[in-house]
Amino acid sequence: MFYTCLMTFVRPLLISLLIFLLNITNLAADLEYFRLASEPLIRIGLSTNASSVSITTNDSSLVAVSPDEPARMLATARVTVSARAYRPDEVENYRIEFQDIPTQNDANTLARDIREATGETALSSLDPASNTWKVWVGTVKESIIEADELKEKLAEKGFEDAVVVTEKRTVISDDARALSQQLKTDGVSEVRSLIRPTGSSKPSTSEPIASNLREVIVSGTSEAARYSSLKSVAFGSLNERAHPVRMNGKAYRGKIEVFVNSRGSLTVVNVVPLEDYLLGVVPAELGLPELEAQKAQAVAARTYAVANIGTYGKQGFDMVPTVYSQVYKGVSIETKMGTLAVQQTRGIVATYQGKPIMAYFTSTCGGRTESGANIFDNDQPYLQGVECSLEGRRHFEPFLIKTNRQPAKLRDDGNLELVRLMSVYASNGFQLATPQMSDDWFDDVPSDVEVANWLGNVAGKFGKAGPQPMRDQATPIALARTLSSFVYPPGYADTMLTESDIDYQLAFDDAAEIPKERRADFALLLRDGYFSIHPDLTLKPGRPFTRGRLLRLINQIYEKKKWTSQMLVGTTKASVGGKLVLRTGKTERQLVIRPDVFLFREFGSTMYPVREAALVGGETVNYQLDALGAVKYLEIKPSVSPTVAENMSPFTFWNTSLSAGQVQSRLSRYVRGIGTLYDLNVKKVGYSRRAIELEIIGSNGTKILKGGKIRSALRLREQLFVINKRYSGSAVAAYTFTGRGWGHGVGMCQYGAFGLAKMGVKFDEIIRHYYKGSDLTKMY
Repeated sequence: MFYTCLMTFVRPLLISLLIFLLNITNLAADLEYFRLASEPLIRIGLSTNASSVSITTNDSSLVAVSPDEPARMLATARVTVSARAYRPDEVENYRIEFQDIPTQNDANTLARDIREATGETALSSLDPASNTWKVWVGTVKESIIEADELKEKLAEKGFEDAVVVTEKRTVISDDARALSQQLKTDGVSEVRSLIRPTGSSKPSTSEPIASNLREVIVSGTSEAARYSSLKSVAFGSLNERAHPVRMNGKAYRGKIEVFVNSRGSLTVVNVVPLEDYLLGVVPAELGLPELEAQKAQAVAARTYAVANIGTYGKQGFDMVPTVYSQVYKGVSIETKMGTLAVQQTRGIVATYQGKPIMAYFTSTCGGRTESGANIFDNDQPYLQGVECSLEGRRHFEPFLIKTNRQPAKLRDDGNLELVRLMSVYASNGFQLATPQMSDDWFDDVPSDVEVANWLGNVAGKFGKAGPQPMRDQATPIALARTLSSFVYPPGYADTMLTESDIDYQLAFDDAAEIPKERRADFALLLRDGYFSIHPDLTLKPGRPFTRGRLLRLINQIYEKKKWTSQMLVGTTKASVGGKLVLRTGKTERQLVIRPDVFLFREFGSTMYPVREAALVGGETVNYQLDALGAVKYLEIKPSVSPTVAENMSPFTFWNTSLSAGQVQSRLSRYVRGIGTLYDLNVKKVGYSRRAIELEIIGSNGTKILKGGKIRSALRLREQLFVINKRYSGSAVAAYTFTGRGWGHGVGMCQYGAFGLAKMGVKFDEIIRHYYKGSDLTKMY
């Protein structure tokens, strides 16, 4: 059986039941608990002005049902449904007459003789058309056979001139009378088909029939599929789960109900169990691939549906399949994840003090949601503005990458670059003999082992053997001898430079302290950029280099030879499991990060060593890999993109430019009497910084536009915006609206829910985050 014809008559009963259930009070806790005895049916108005619709199924036959009627097997898989003016049935009745009798006396005599001979009634009367008399014999017969039988009976008794008279008459059906009565008592209802079960009572025959009654016409290839009805007609399949019924080719679960509306056209309603309805809502509203986000959407959509039962009651349904209710696309949009989300949250709704909440949701909130009072004039404790992110550090924990290295401890800004240089070289084979770099460490003389290692790396670049550890290897004299052996052939400096050449290159304060046998080496190294002196124009040939000074010298050589380590460059997506995730076209690449990675993050324009950093997506990174493909060195330039949970939305930022004339034209539909528009200003903002009062200055004075009408009037994506004005002389010529987000900004942010789910937040916490103070209740 179908249970689809829940129309205007039963809708108040259902709403009353819901109200009754909402008011059941728990005396101990002084809270109301919402429960339903079973899963409700939801009525979705698919079309409200159709001239005809095609109803089909892939099953063997459609099944149709109307109030107070058994199901009809239509014996066809396709019908067309339309409407036409009501046509009452026309029936033929038959009576026996003797006609053209000259006088009343003759007619009375004949009537008496017939009564005596046959026992039938016989009445005489004047026929005004012919001004003769006639005798009517017996009762009106419903068939010609009965009439002929009476005529033969009369002939047998000698009355052979009888005539069979055929009469046609219109029969007003009980349905027409019942529908007329329904229209008289249903007030504002726009439904014009009979939807009220009449039971065994008969409608009054004394009441006049309503004018302009129209009936539903069902047309199919089989005899059973060709009929008309003043009642609503609901269509389904024999196996609705396997073969959903289709309206104009689009499949829907549940039934497709058709009835006539006040315009005389057809209203088409999908009557569907709530959970099946959600299968076509969740992927349409939030198709992003995170189960917990889709579960949150399922709860929000279920709650919204329950709270809005009867919203379009006078039109015969609850909601529409668009953004004016919530987007519903039937079977075609269903997905495996969406179905799982609905199944795993079956019956769960969000409640506040025991009542289902008005669960508004918005695509992209722009980083903060807004109070319902400021947009919809609906001031509810659970519809207050919130940040589209978790509190404090917790928001970034899922995206953190960490190193077990201790960040450098510095006082001298100049040593920041040394930390970066040492980290780069250490990640490429240079010995780092301290767990934590510091000012003092850079100012100290390196150990003999360190010097041998560092110079050994330099030697390798020149294709030479590295030196063995030895004392005083870090003095300028020793370093010059070693470096000269890397750069030049033996005897090269002494051969190629004259004494005047040497003096020319060694024109600094303490050049005389350089031993004679090393002067040529120093002169050639300085000339070719492989050595340096102190800022005070001294060499201090006997004083060992500090680590910092030696590191700078090595870097000087590497830069001259173009040996500095080349960095790989990339743009990140949000980190997953502590890995570096890089965008590669439309795909992504995940890289393991070593626990001892050298980690830097930019603040201002300077890189600082850090213990951890969040990769939320959009950061530019410079990095190096080890032989196994793991990240050994990483520099992070922070993203300029938003860091809120919705940051993956393509609607995060937008710009719309309008001329003053365009702005005036749009506003004039919502605000009367502006005159010539002079200026436009945001007068007041809400918690989220959305414009909630717009000052409109025109030649007729100042007007104020408030709430959600601002976005509707200006036809902008959002009303979270700032205004930039372009002037022509003293007059505003154009307005540029720069904003964030898409939607009304109240309730759950759908892209934010997706972002939170990617961070590991479960659906129940997502719901409670956006609907503050709400609870989750299993209503059936």
